Parts: sequence; structure tokens; C-alpha cells
Amino acid sequence: MTTLVRSRRRAGATSTVAAFVAVGILSAPVLWTIGTSLKTKVQAWALPPKWIFTPTLGNYHTVLYQQGFLVYLKNSAVIAAGTCVVALTLGSLAAYGFERFRFRGRHGVFFAFLLAYMLPEMAIALPAYLLAVQFHILDTYVLLIAMHATFATAFATWMMRAFFKEVPREIEESAMADGATRLGAFLRISLRLAAPGLAATAVFCLIFSWNDFPYALVLSSLRTETLPVAVGSLKSPAGTAWGGIMAVTVVAFLPTVIFAFIVQKWLVRGLTFGAVK
Repeated sequence: MTTLVRSRRRAGATSTVAAFVAVGILSAPVLWTIGTSLKTKVQAWALPPKWIFTPTLGNYHTVLYQQGFLVYLKNSAVIAAGTCVVALTLGSLAAYGFERFRFRGRHGVFFAFLLAYMLPEMAIALPAYLLAVQFHILDTYVLLIAMHATFATAFATWMMRAFFKEVPREIEESAMADGATRLGAFLRISLRLAAPGLAATAVFCLIFSWNDFPYALVLSSLRTETLPVAVGSLKSPAGTAWGGIMAVTVVAFLPTVIFAFIVQKWLVRGLTFGAVK
């Protein structure tokens, strides 16, 4: 008995040490990015690197106010929010339809949704550019939201179908027997029970749209340029503004981290939804 307890303690200690090492390795690049964003240009280029320094917010002030990155931040936020709304709305309705209704060719249509998600972005970006020029919608929020939603809706449909599958049909049937319509049962019962899945899907859709580069590069210009594209302007033949790049990087990943923390409870439930019967 004593030997078993000791072995369990050793295993627990080993797991704890391994966890700390893993966290240290994974967090090192993030800490380095944050640290560099708080350094001056001389400190950022110093060799060997300076570990103890006086932090400064000069890089953030320069990129956000003097170089206009607040506009690019707004563009990314508007496009990502619009993509999430469109993808979650259409994806939830499509997933519910695939799961609750039986019709001919259902599996083939669902597979077509997955094909849309698997296509390379550049295979669609160039034809979309030619169409946007013809319809005079190039460099608009509507175009970028529509292109992002093309992929995000397919992903949302695939994810939400699995969550609706876990919602018992009997609950909806009971609600409809009490006078609720099919749409009412969907909105008031099924969608609420699948709320953890919505949170998990929203996080992935937001990350996809926020980090997108090919669509933003081809289909945007000065009015709708996003952060991933704009950050390239900080690298020039005259030199690379590492402090500014790191500051933009911190500003870019903070919204997704904050959003993930806000929906953390529902996100964890969504990722483990249906794992235990």
C-alpha cells in the first residue's frame, strides 16, 4: 500500500513538472512578443537581449495613432463580427435541417458543404476579385464578410450538426404538441440547448476571419485593409520595426483571447458536449 501511494505521488509530481515545462515552452514566444513590444528600437535590436528594461508604450502609440492601425483594427473587428453572425445564423439553420429532416440527397448536399470548406482560399479569391470588379463591390465590408462566411458557414454547419444530434427530438416534439411551431421549438429549445456548441463554433469562426490573409490581401484596399495585411507595411528596405510589429501582434491576438475568456464556460462545455453518455 505504501509503495502504491509513493508511486502515485511520484507520478503526480512528474506530471506537474511536465505541465510546467510545457506551459513554459508554449508561453515563451508570447512573452517574448509582449516584451519586445514594450522595448525601444535600440533595446529590441540589442545583443545579447536585454531581460531587464524600462517598459514603454511608445510602439503602441506609434502604430495605433501615428500609423493608423486603429482603422485596420476596426476593419478586422467589423469583418470578423459580421462573419460570425452570418456563419452562426446560416450554419445553425442548415445544421438543424440536415439533422432533423430526411430528404433525398441529404448526405450529398452535406458533403458539398464540406467541399466548400476544403477548397483552397486562393482558388476562390481570384475569381471573386473579377466578379467584385464587375459588380463594383471591391474593397467593401460586404464582399469580405461574404467570402469569409463562405468557409465559416460550411464549418459552422459541420460543427453544429453534431451538437443538434445530441439534443433529444422528444423535447421538440413535446413543445410542438403544446402549440409551438417548428421554428419556435428550434429557437427556444434546440438552439438554447446547443448554446455551448454555438460558443465553440463562434470562437473558431472569429479566429478564422480575424487571421485571414489571402482574402484580405486580394479583395481589400485602403478602406477595408485588415491587420494581417497592414502589418506587412512595417517591414521595408530601410529596416524592420520589430517593436511595432510585436505591438500590432499583441493588439491582434488580444481580442480573440478576451472573447475566448468571455465564453470560456460555454466553450469548454461545447468542446466536451456529448463526450460522456
